[in-house]
Amino acid sequence: MLRALLFKEWLKVRGVYAAVWLMHLAAGIQAVASLRSLFAAAHPETLWYQAAVLGHFPFGVFRHLPWAGALAVAAAQHLPEMRGKRLRLTLHLPVAPSLALASSLGFGALLCLVPAAFDTAVVFFFSRDRYPTEIALAHLATLAPLEAAGLAAYFGAAFALFEPSPPRQAFMLVLTAMAVAIFLVPAPPGAWEGGSAAALGLTVLAGLAVAPFLGMARQRLTGKNQ
Repeated sequence: MLRALLFKEWLKVRGVYAAVWLMHLAAGIQAVASLRSLFAAAHPETLWYQAAVLGHFPFGVFRHLPWAGALAVAAAQHLPEMRGKRLRLTLHLPVAPSLALASSLGFGALLCLVPAAFDTAVVFFFSRDRYPTEIALAHLATLAPLEAAGLAAYFGAAFALFEPSPPRQAFMLVLTAMAVAIFLVPAPPGAWEGGSAAALGLTVLAGLAVAPFLGMARQRLTGKNQ
């Protein structure tokens, strides 16, 4: 049964997911071309100094791509469930609703993590080709919160879509935007490598991951979409 549910999720998102991948591939190509152009126009030591001391991140093309793609995936995956009361079909399947929702959210999160792994590979390998290893690792530390913003956007959008009350939906979208902004705010080099910053990010993601279950519970309590 779970396999059938996951296949249904894939059928809903495959078109949007293909577009998301095309954007990531295009961003990767642009990032590599920009990096080569950057080193062709300046001395390597100058660029190393800018990266290590000034925090220059030459892969800025990836800044807004994760959260934008995650929003597209969440809309393609969960918006159809809220139209025409299709959610009631899932709630009445011989599978616990919490398990069905966990499978759906896990599948969507995985779809967001796969292009994130691609972004990580592009940043590390091409950064390592031009910068010392320490700077390449610092670039990964800068990329990590940008990819985390994608997960925050996905879980937050899922909660907003499952929420039966329009005012609560709007409020949840505002909270989601604030959570995404936490990960996107410009930070000095190494800011996200500390334990407190990492704990804050993980706490935000954990709260957003649990939030859709609250929306589903309200759906069942109010009787909407059933």
